Amino acid sequence: MIKKISAFLIAMTITIGCFASCSTKGDDSSSNDSVSEASSASNTDSTAESTIPEASLTIDGKKVDTKDLIICTVDGHDIDFDTFRYYYFYTLMNYTNTYGVTLETLTEIDDGFNIFMKDVVNSIKQEYVAQQLADENGIKLTEDDKKTIDSNIKSTQTNYESEEDYLNALKSSYLTEDLLKKMYELSTIYQKVDSELFSNGGKYATSEKDFKKIVQDTDEYSRVIHVLIPYECQVEITDSAAKETYDSDNLSTKLSAKQSAYKALSEDEQAKAKEKAKKLAEEVLQKAKDGEDFKKLVEKYGWDPGMESSPEGYYINENTSFVQEFKDTAFKLKENEISGLVENDSYGWFIIKRLPVDMDYVDEHLEDMIKAYDSPKISELYNERTEKMEVVYGEIFDKITADSIT
Repeated sequence: MIKKISAFLIAMTITIGCFASCSTKGDDSSSNDSVSEASSASNTDSTAESTIPEASLTIDGKKVDTKDLIICTVDGHDIDFDTFRYYYFYTLMNYTNTYGVTLETLTEIDDGFNIFMKDVVNSIKQEYVAQQLADENGIKLTEDDKKTIDSNIKSTQTNYESEEDYLNALKSSYLTEDLLKKMYELSTIYQKVDSELFSNGGKYATSEKDFKKIVQDTDEYSRVIHVLIPYECQVEITDSAAKETYDSDNLSTKLSAKQSAYKALSEDEQAKAKEKAKKLAEEVLQKAKDGEDFKKLVEKYGWDPGMESSPEGYYINENTSFVQEFKDTAFKLKENEISGLVENDSYGWFIIKRLPVDMDYVDEHLEDMIKAYDSPKISELYNERTEKMEVVYGEIFDKITADSIT
């Protein structure tokens, strides 16, 4: 198990946003909720305060004075201990919540802690890409931006009964007042960069004119609707609670209940369930081939909740995050052609119909579609700049161990 985790750590790249980035991009008020939630457990009773972490750094068995201590410099920006500690613990939280990897686990993996530390630095580097782009393009915080940040911080403070409660909330989130303000500033810069450089008409955005040509290129985009027949769709719901609410549940909840029931079956029972589902898929395919209204077949037999929210179909390109079997088929089809059964081991069977591009729909959703189309290109730009960023490490950096930071 340890070896598997080690190989996984070497292969994976963790991208974690700062407190303000995760919580406020597009919604400043949500950061207030995050601080409040983080502190709720620590303010519940008189003993909870002992659980609030005290910031400290121990090197070679001795406590180090962290005031004015620079852990490293990223792209010319000094990263002090408080800032580094913030990213350290939130990267660790990401490891633990997503992959079950803890500091103890990391110490048992060959080079595990060093890999983790590289990811901490990488998460900091990624935050400063927006700042780098802002500097290059003359994007700065205005006086109004600064007033908004101050207002948001004051609004956060009002969620607490006392100054002490507020400071404890920050503390429990590995923040200080200065660091919270810095995170808001980074978040605001990110938003301004996104708005001015990556949104429609921006320096790095595909123009509306070019995108309208791209979306009509059948090699670039395919508009499709489909019927999904999952392996588990014919399984009987046996859980009493799920059974009681099943008829009134939405499609997503129904699918989840079916999946749970399917997982509870033996291998032989699952095989029989698959056969039933395949038989249904073949019947639906025949109905489609016989000319029945495909949209009605989607409504009656389909199990993809996304088809409910996107009844006009999906517009997919090579970068769309769909399973490869689906994408390959979607581009092989001619307009108004219906596929055979397309199987995917995770989902079941797809029956796909390719539709002509609806330019009225494109015009109505143009901004969002350009954003989605440009997203991989923007991610690549961020990754390239992250890789090229210069990092200068402080003299104590290599002495930090899994027991050093609290």
